[in-house]
Amino acid sequence: MASLHKQLPDLEFRPKKSLGQHFLRDPNILRKIVEEASLEPEDVVVEIGAGLGSLTEPLSRRVRKVYALEIDSSLADRLKERFSGVGTVEVVWADALQFDFGAAHRRWKRKMKVVANLPYEISSPMIFRLLKERRCFSLLVLMLQLEVAKRLTAKAGTKEYGSLGVWAQLFTDLRIAFRVKPNSFTPPPQVQSAVVRFQILPAPRMEMGEEQTLERVIRSAFTYRRKILSRALQMGGFPFLRIREALAASGIPPGTRGEALNLEEFCSLARLLSSN
Repeated sequence: MASLHKQLPDLEFRPKKSLGQHFLRDPNILRKIVEEASLEPEDVVVEIGAGLGSLTEPLSRRVRKVYALEIDSSLADRLKERFSGVGTVEVVWADALQFDFGAAHRRWKRKMKVVANLPYEISSPMIFRLLKERRCFSLLVLMLQLEVAKRLTAKAGTKEYGSLGVWAQLFTDLRIAFRVKPNSFTPPPQVQSAVVRFQILPAPRMEMGEEQTLERVIRSAFTYRRKILSRALQMGGFPFLRIREALAASGIPPGTRGEALNLEEFCSLARLLSSN
């Protein structure tokens, strides 16, 4: 194993705590991530948080294009130097939360894949963003904090269940591919990690009505999760009479809490609350 580690670039860069930098160093984990991506020669891949390029390098050998996004300018400069002669890699100094995925999708005229060791501080907003832009992607393979991975796969009524999991389960087939120990990173994080594989569905798992309405329903239910659902929806801006009618039509008791609703019930309620 020691000899494999020597194949990776020496770590001369001091990680920045402010950016949540934990560089993945284990060649076996890097190999398993690449395998989970089911890469093909014509694939276009977006890597978020390319860091030292340890994942960028094996990706670059297997696909048509890798967009290596890195918010740290000094790391982006190192990456540009390292991959200067590699035509398959385009290093982009950018905040992935602001990156124009649509433009890249239009350029290549094919759905892309995201393969990333996500900075844990942005994992939830980044997943929401990727799901919003889901028409650009066929697959996401993301290294996440294990706690986030459990939230993504949680069932209704459990303490881990929340808006992120509901949203992800509506638009993807997802599974926890494998867990990753802290000593696979430099520096080791204080938490356990896991790689999650999201297969983007060709259409939402079920009819949801207006997407904006569903988003409001889910956000209201979990933002005010200590409130009963009818009150939480009122606090989310829905009119009381429409709430009462929608709950009655969907068969959901008014005293129910939002965390008890499954995906089908959320979608049914959103359809009934939609303006059309």
